[in-house]
Amino acid sequence: MKGRKVVFAVADAPGPTQGNAEATRLIVREKVPLIVGTYASSIALAASEVTEREGVLYWETIAVADKFTQRGYGNSIRLTFNATMMGETAADFSRDLAGKLGKKPEELKIAVISEDSEFGQSVGDAAARRVKANGQKLVADERYSRTVTDLSSLVLSLKAKAPDVVIATSYLNDGVLFVRQARELDFNMGALVGIGTGYALPDFLAATGANAEGIFDVDAPATPNVANLPPETQKLHAEFLDRFKTLAKRDPGPLALISFGGFWTLFNEVLAKAPDTKIESLRKAAYAIDLPDGALLTGAGVKLKPEGDKEQGQNTRALISVMQWQQGKLEVVWPKSVAVKEAVSVPLPEWAKR
Repeated sequence: MKGRKVVFAVADAPGPTQGNAEATRLIVREKVPLIVGTYASSIALAASEVTEREGVLYWETIAVADKFTQRGYGNSIRLTFNATMMGETAADFSRDLAGKLGKKPEELKIAVISEDSEFGQSVGDAAARRVKANGQKLVADERYSRTVTDLSSLVLSLKAKAPDVVIATSYLNDGVLFVRQARELDFNMGALVGIGTGYALPDFLAATGANAEGIFDVDAPATPNVANLPPETQKLHAEFLDRFKTLAKRDPGPLALISFGGFWTLFNEVLAKAPDTKIESLRKAAYAIDLPDGALLTGAGVKLKPEGDKEQGQNTRALISVMQWQQGKLEVVWPKSVAVKEAVSVPLPEWAKR
């Protein structure tokens, strides 16, 4: 940027221990001035502890655990939404499904399940709190290991409680497993509101096939209403879509849009405007960002909570949506301001009738 060469030093960190070790290596050996990551909240938390100690900027694009921006760390920046926003969105959306399910909101029975990593627990806890606050009946609030290979006992327990809506926070493998075993054990529900990109990845569709039809996912919009975006963002979206499809041979999901927005903002608003890569310069540039809603491809903007705030470094203009698998494609259905389709298949057809 500004004529300076940008070099990527890549590290693979499949877990928190490796995240800590690799962040240390990148800083001590590679002399990197900032780290961008990661995907998993547990890894982001571990790696950002290193950057805080070493005086290096940590730029998070995807991980959502609330704790990430609640530790008072001055060097941790997050552009996406947090876990509380995801859980509360799922609960609020579930309440809005009451009419389609033929019930009053206060009559809805809702089950909350999640894998037990920092991500799953943060989101699941937020969803459960919101369900109660909204006056719905929380009939189950369960956690399980993300490495589980059998969810039959959980599925049978839920089947006995007969929830109208299941809010499920999952990664890919456990999300696929839950859907498969729900069908095998004939556990029918009015709606399945997934949270997390496990339900939004093309691999989820590939693994579940027609069983994905009608399932919701809370995440950044994979198919934003491009016509509502500013002209410059529409142009950027068209170029990104063309390049992505050329390289990946498929449409991008929400992860790709979020990640691109994170790097695009870093390059154009931080590295291009900071006079150097010292931590003070990078932080100053980051906290000065003021991008309106619609500046990013998801429809989000960027404005960080100020230094000294209890959630400093959290993007106040992050955008979250609810999508639904419709005829093999994720469509944004909620809220209306960004929706491109109406929600369908509510209630979900019984497995035996699909």
